[in-house]
Amino acid sequence: MALLPYLDEKDASPEVLKALKSGRVVLNVQKMTANAQSIFLQRSRLSNALFTQIVIDPKLREIAILRTAKDCHSVYEWTQHVPAAKHVGVTNEQIAAIENWQSAGCFSEVERLVLQFTDEVNANVKASRATLEALKRHLSPGEIIELLVIIGHWRQTASILETTEVELEDFAGKVDILDGIQPRK
Repeated sequence: MALLPYLDEKDASPEVLKALKSGRVVLNVQKMTANAQSIFLQRSRLSNALFTQIVIDPKLREIAILRTAKDCHSVYEWTQHVPAAKHVGVTNEQIAAIENWQSAGCFSEVERLVLQFTDEVNANVKASRATLEALKRHLSPGEIIELLVIIGHWRQTASILETTEVELEDFAGKVDILDGIQPRK
């Protein structure tokens, strides 16, 4: 049982209730973050933008999210994002290798750099200059900033999930949370 209650629909503002009901399914993480009704809509817009408006390859986004889930020991985040990662082309071999990516041969150079960058940011707040310089050979400044926002957003999400002990849904890991979401073309 979660350590804080999920927002009860009867206590939700009309705007928050509308947002919660707008998707295919309401995730427990959404019901938990909806407790902060004054910022819930803006946080939801950011999450949506990180799925639909980014320039960075969605595969790199999901690799960074999965690595952040591992770095933060967030089972919920990991479980929800495995189907999403597959949806954008992350292979089963890569998913299995995320935890020990350093010794895995299944990642491209840019994917390895994203994993290194993610680890450094999660461990030290700041990536090393060497990793940033190497990443600049593959990604634009905008894509690097997007990557930093992705890492920070899902690290924040992991903090919410782990601190409040949000429970996995029965369908967790079986439903692709990206199904039906159209990325920016």
